[in-house]
Amino acid sequence: MDIDSLLASQNPDDLRSLALKLLADLEQKTQKNQALAQYIQQLEEALKNARHWRFGRKSEAFQGEQRGLFDEDIEADAADIEQQLATLLPEPKESLAATPKRRPLPPELPREDIHLAPASDSCPDCGHALRFIRDEISERLEYVPARFIVHRHIRPQFSCEHCDTVVSAPLPAQLIEKGQPGPGLLAQVVSAKCLDHLPLYRQQVIYQRSGVDIPRSTLAGWFGAVGAALKPLAERLHHDLLQHPVLQADETTLSILDPGKGKTLRGYLWAYVTAHSAEQAIVLYDCQPGRSGQYARDILDGWHGILVVDGYSGYQALFGKTKDQEKAEDKAKAKAKAKEAGCMAHVRRKFFELFIANKSPVAKQALDIIRELYKLERKIKHRPVEKQRQWRQRYAKPQMDAFHKWLLLQHSRSAPNSGLRRALDYTLNRWPALLCYLEDGRVPIDNNRCENAMRPVAVGRKNWLFAGSLRAGQRMAAILSLLETAKLNGHDPYIWLRDVLTRLPTWPNNRIAELLPYAENSFS
Repeated sequence: MDIDSLLASQNPDDLRSLALKLLADLEQKTQKNQALAQYIQQLEEALKNARHWRFGRKSEAFQGEQRGLFDEDIEADAADIEQQLATLLPEPKESLAATPKRRPLPPELPREDIHLAPASDSCPDCGHALRFIRDEISERLEYVPARFIVHRHIRPQFSCEHCDTVVSAPLPAQLIEKGQPGPGLLAQVVSAKCLDHLPLYRQQVIYQRSGVDIPRSTLAGWFGAVGAALKPLAERLHHDLLQHPVLQADETTLSILDPGKGKTLRGYLWAYVTAHSAEQAIVLYDCQPGRSGQYARDILDGWHGILVVDGYSGYQALFGKTKDQEKAEDKAKAKAKAKEAGCMAHVRRKFFELFIANKSPVAKQALDIIRELYKLERKIKHRPVEKQRQWRQRYAKPQMDAFHKWLLLQHSRSAPNSGLRRALDYTLNRWPALLCYLEDGRVPIDNNRCENAMRPVAVGRKNWLFAGSLRAGQRMAAILSLLETAKLNGHDPYIWLRDVLTRLPTWPNNRIAELLPYAENSFS
């Protein structure tokens, strides 16, 4: 019987069955519409994220403080127009806008005095003799290109009339026996490649402009010799890193060339950094052909402490966790070497991407809560470690407790597989690790220090593209570890490296630690 017939008949049973059927159809369609609405929301979020990553700004701040590269051209255009106006209007009217105050030139720069005296000692108006008042000094910054010099070691030779012995002063010890490069040139080649991201073939062209043609193979040989000489320092750096109770770790991709196949492999460069609270500022890089957590376990072999990481599963074995936590035998085999500390910056990034995608008010509320936690960190960052712990317990812990309750509430309200649910799941799954910084003032709130150590690598690989072999990648990692550690300790990496390469040929092996950038008697 159709619906019209049921409505025409006044049978209560028929009408009841019709009502139940209509309610069932309505509920089914409502569920289907909700599922479609959730799917549409997921697609919209994915589309907005894709557009943002392709066309949008990469800064995580609400109002980006970094200016785009195109702003340089805008400033250059403004200077160009001002210069043309100055030519057309030699005496422009005084501007009402305040003239920006120039930053003074660094006082440690060498000065070269250029005296400009009047053409005559007589007054150009009346002809009387001029009387000296004072010197008016204006400074202009000039640039002298880097230049090569040749050190000629002249050794007078003397002979003994009685025994025919020839006596002369010994040559200074050098890193490359019978080689031409001095320690300053070796430091320049290494610093230019590792810090300025200049491959050797570009350096060859630069040196040719100064009239010195150094074959690329020769530059490569020098680089390899320096890497071999610095290996004991890198090993000592690794040893000292493991003496610290709080470390931070991260990893990034690095293409490695497979010479046999002529192809590049997807390798990884791992970074391990001491926390801000550590007495020694150390960064250690490690190049490996993969992302297996075994590489991290090998580097940290014998170390026990707190490790600040993101959510990558490769570190889990360090914390006594296995991929299959349901098996009791796997739990028994897992032996914790470290305690895990989470990264609040990664949590913030999840909600920030969601806020950028669809201006989610829930994401905005999460960002506001996290901002308050960071305000406290900025306020107490210069306080002693124990004071930081006390302040975190007093102010940050209640905020984190309230944040956790809020996360659970939003999780129960969010749609499955939505962007918000993924951000909430990531945060809740990492919650025990995120609480770690509340219990120890040495532990940072995030892993930004280690991520900042990855920036030179990210810039460098865009220039030298790949490591020529795994050995070359490991050599680059060792050298970069020492140079970046020198930067963390306030040294000019080039000056530090030049000093080390000068002293290294005659330096005793049992005192190698004294050459490290953070040693008390290190070069400064």
